[in-house]
Amino acid sequence: MDEKGFREFIEKGIGVPKGLSERTIRSHIRIVKEFEGFLGKSGRKRQFTGAKERDIKAFTGHLEKEDRLRLDSLMGLLRYARFSGNDDVNLALVVMLRSDLLPTMCMSFKKEYGKSMHDRVLDGFEPPAIGTSAKQMPKATSEFLRRLESGIGEDATRKFLENNCPDAGPLEYYSHERELFLSSKDIDDYLLKRRREFIGELEGHMRNGTLFYEQKIDHDVIEFVRNNPEVDVGARRGNTIYHTKIPYMTIDYLRERDSKMRRYYYCHCPLARESILSGKTMSHSLCYCSAGYCKRPFEAAFAKPLKAEVMKSVLWGDSICQFAIHIPRELMPNES
Repeated sequence: MDEKGFREFIEKGIGVPKGLSERTIRSHIRIVKEFEGFLGKSGRKRQFTGAKERDIKAFTGHLEKEDRLRLDSLMGLLRYARFSGNDDVNLALVVMLRSDLLPTMCMSFKKEYGKSMHDRVLDGFEPPAIGTSAKQMPKATSEFLRRLESGIGEDATRKFLENNCPDAGPLEYYSHERELFLSSKDIDDYLLKRRREFIGELEGHMRNGTLFYEQKIDHDVIEFVRNNPEVDVGARRGNTIYHTKIPYMTIDYLRERDSKMRRYYYCHCPLARESILSGKTMSHSLCYCSAGYCKRPFEAAFAKPLKAEVMKSVLWGDSICQFAIHIPRELMPNES
């Protein structure tokens, strides 16, 4: 394991959240070393860089048998896969992590609403196991949302999802956003700096041939982002930051002409993406989970809880996913 290189990779914050704690970094290093030890003991005779999808599945199966399969372990392996350029392991881990979203949401619901309410609303609901295929996720997701909306109401369901998006991670992942905001003249200057950093990150992936999360980056992707200031950064209009997600598979999205396939290539949500192709209707509440993901960096930057709402969604039939994040009055720039 290249521990020094991995630490430098984390410090740069390319492909991982900036400001990870030392405790988190050490846990990531431990699990990577354990995986490489597993590769040696199981006779596979290769290092992390040469590991295959079957290797990571065997290792996570080993952890599961010992009741040690944890989200932090998978995140550590995923981040090292991105550092080492192992796309095979990277993509396999993304699938595993995304199938863990519903179990995580169930635990969050129990923590927020208590065991009694959890048992009343979710009694008998079986979240999909880690590794469940994407095509099976919409059915379980629909049942989960139906139970929440029946048990606590639509408004409360949306608020819960907005504030408990598993992908968003803790605020500590976004310490860089706070530093960037404090070093900026105002919100507009902060957004401009975010935009420069994001485009620079994409250019780095294109130059190095590495993945931006699960997708490749080319000149067309970068031009698309340059021409759309809202994309993955946010643009302020009045007291609102409008944030539009970058497509999940931007190269395919830009080349596709069929509207349904464009929506499919755009959608990031592993819980419901396949419903676009199957035609299965999904509750509009689900997209408030993505709203929560989009607002989290701004909550860290402003050091305040924020309200976000869904303006457009490809799951609703729109051509993009757009979110509105409301700025606290005291942080608004003086435009007089």
